[in-house]
Amino acid sequence: MNHLQTLTAICNLPTAPYREQLVVAWLLEWAKQRRIHVTRDGVGNVYLHYRRGKPFKRPLIIEAHMDHPGFVVKKQRRDGTIEAAFRGGVKPSLFEKARAKFFTDRWHPTRVLTVKPNKKSRFLDVTLAAVKEKLPPGTLGMWDLPDAVIENGLFKSRVCDDLGGVAAIVCLFEELLDQKIDGHVIGLCSRAEEVGFGGVLAACENKWLPKNAVIIGLETSKASDFAKQGNGAIIRVGDRTGLFSLGLTHFVTQAAASIADDDKHFKYQRALMSGGTCNTTAVTAYGFDATCLCVALGNYHNQHVKGDPGYGDAPKAGPGIASETIHTGDFLGMVGILVAVVQRFKTYTPGVDFLRERFHKLHRDEQVALFKTTPL
Repeated sequence: MNHLQTLTAICNLPTAPYREQLVVAWLLEWAKQRRIHVTRDGVGNVYLHYRRGKPFKRPLIIEAHMDHPGFVVKKQRRDGTIEAAFRGGVKPSLFEKARAKFFTDRWHPTRVLTVKPNKKSRFLDVTLAAVKEKLPPGTLGMWDLPDAVIENGLFKSRVCDDLGGVAAIVCLFEELLDQKIDGHVIGLCSRAEEVGFGGVLAACENKWLPKNAVIIGLETSKASDFAKQGNGAIIRVGDRTGLFSLGLTHFVTQAAASIADDDKHFKYQRALMSGGTCNTTAVTAYGFDATCLCVALGNYHNQHVKGDPGYGDAPKAGPGIASETIHTGDFLGMVGILVAVVQRFKTYTPGVDFLRERFHKLHRDEQVALFKTTPL
């Protein structure tokens, strides 16, 4: 498969917070075919391991999450009506007249009847119209949106966030294998990010990540006037909660710039993406050297809101629900930046000593003499 075929295959997989089993199964089968070593931790996060040549001084972890806001069946009434929890951040007002579907061995269409907050959890309680088939508790559901398509460079899918990031990890590993690039890279595909960073918090709390690991999170982040679709992958300097590692962010920026130096058509962006908080903030809080790469997302969390990026660009499952969108060039650019990061990573030193040394040299070699010859 080429990279856009990989993106399509992964983003067509049904998923919801704590119900990522179909994504896991796809990754395990792919890893078996490509002879990638896989490990799992105590909560089911998936670790893809690539090693070739002399190992890096510290492992490089590329992280993305396997879940997306969705429904999980709590029970099915005798008349077939479904009581479900909706897990993830979508405004309740957008559920009105929305269509959904639940997945067993196939899709079972339905529609939202009622939605209300649950006082005992962060989930929403949703009642959905009856279906004839028996849906066991735990059955996952998503919005009733079509499989992914690409139209005029725009990738439209019922989920981009963050299966697009998972796809980028797979594409990175394909490039590493095909180009026989040296390095030690771990692809961490984590669970339950949409409901409070569950998989990553478990990995940090239980010390399942190497202490000296360097982490680059991958996300699809809400597009904005200063981070537009089609202007390239985005080096995300921070999110709604905080800023990421200065040194590592600069290093990733240099990797992107190296591509642009050789290819005048290559585009990338650098921005504070404050539309939400992501796993990179979580690992930063636990002391890891971490930063983030993302692509600009339309119809964030499938929310179809007039005036927001993506409005009117994709299929709908109701007045307030639509497919998410990303630009194919942005996605391919993110994969390219990741490859460049791995190729250069043996030169990476944590912290900002390199900046201080650069400033020291500038001051010593140029500015001291000018101060002496031009006193006030």
